Amino acid sequence: MTRQPPRRISRQQIAAWLGPRQRLAIVICAALAFGVAFVRHGGAQAVVCGILGGITAAITLIDRRHFLIPDLLSLPLIPLGLLEAHLSEAPLIPRLLALAGVWLLMTLLRRVFFALRGRSGLGSGDVKLMAAAAVWLDPGLLPDCVLAAAGTGLLDAWARHLGFHGRLAFGAHLAPWLTLFALAA
Repeated sequence: MTRQPPRRISRQQIAAWLGPRQRLAIVICAALAFGVAFVRHGGAQAVVCGILGGITAAITLIDRRHFLIPDLLSLPLIPLGLLEAHLSEAPLIPRLLALAGVWLLMTLLRRVFFALRGRSGLGSGDVKLMAAAAVWLDPGLLPDCVLAAAGTGLLDAWARHLGFHGRLAFGAHLAPWLTLFALAA
């Protein structure tokens, strides 16, 4: 089995995947994240967290349906997370080290799984979303966020009777937990 090159997803394709209800849900998630962050931190961080809430809602909806996390959604979360760290006066070096470590570890895990099983077990979008989570969250919170996402993923797999060979959109579980953990920090 040969590996397919990654699909480049355009803004138009993302917009076509999101109907009126999904767009409303994204706006509501962005507004809720903005509101929580505004109460906790104030203006600039609230705007950044509102954007996080909207993007992660879009990622959740798209990944759940299409098993894809568009780069146009996941990659901007990295500089946005660095901006949030700057605004919150969090040290950047640990987050940058976590970014590099998570990206390398997840890429290695992805390739090893493919070599052993002959099929992908973790998409490149999941790797990028994990890297974004490493930037957004204090390195000590990242394992808790991933554990929460894995837990809801397992419950989802169990509820849908996926079995050993079923497909699960992990990003659809990681994205909302990322927002919740970022807002709680």
